[in-house]
Amino acid sequence: MEDWYSVAVRDRIFRVRQSANHLEFQGVDQKFLVYYFALDESYSTILAQINKDPHIGEAIRRYRGLRIVRQDPWECLISFLCSSAANIPKIKLNLEMLSQSFGKKIMQDELEGYSFPNPGDLNNYEQIVRAKTGFRAKYLKTANDHVSESLLQSLKKLPYTEAKTALKNIPGVGDKIADCILLFSLGFTEAFPIDTWMKKILRKRYFKNKVVSNRQLQDFGGEYFGRYAGYAQQFLYMLARESR
Repeated sequence: MEDWYSVAVRDRIFRVRQSANHLEFQGVDQKFLVYYFALDESYSTILAQINKDPHIGEAIRRYRGLRIVRQDPWECLISFLCSSAANIPKIKLNLEMLSQSFGKKIMQDELEGYSFPNPGDLNNYEQIVRAKTGFRAKYLKTANDHVSESLLQSLKKLPYTEAKTALKNIPGVGDKIADCILLFSLGFTEAFPIDTWMKKILRKRYFKNKVVSNRQLQDFGGEYFGRYAGYAQQFLYMLARESR
């Protein structure tokens, strides 16, 4: 269907598109859509709090409307474990192959796909390897065997630093992946993931190409932008990618 985006979330597929004044959707109810796209957050408040200088102001002008979704935590964990030393096409391939091998076929109108494997479903190491996951296979199998839905949900009740420490106890999860999971699935909008693109733009725009550590960059992001630092991170990330 023209202009529609198809989105797969665990065991469902839904469609969404943005018109001039409203969001149209099919396959889910409004409550789910509001939660998934964080529409219960005041967008004007978020922008007002992070718009602190000309750099972030430029990013907001270019990419106004950008939002952070609340992905399923388990799906987010597995996705970012697949992301280590990989590009987006490779990650998509891994996730599609894992879903085909361990998920179930699902339908939404004429759309067909596979459900995302639940915790405990990724129970065949050789099959995980055949999904072209490479060295990541061992981390996926370990997460499958030791991480539960309830564990991930319980992290929402912890302070940011404690939740991040708990995630880093999972093999294969370092600072960046932990912050991505916290930001994109667990509601920690103060999380400020640091990757190559963020190092580049922060050092260029905020530190005048000074040598600073990842930890210093992360601390700066969280302290400078505050509660919605994760939104600032996404705006600056987009600016870095488009300005290359």
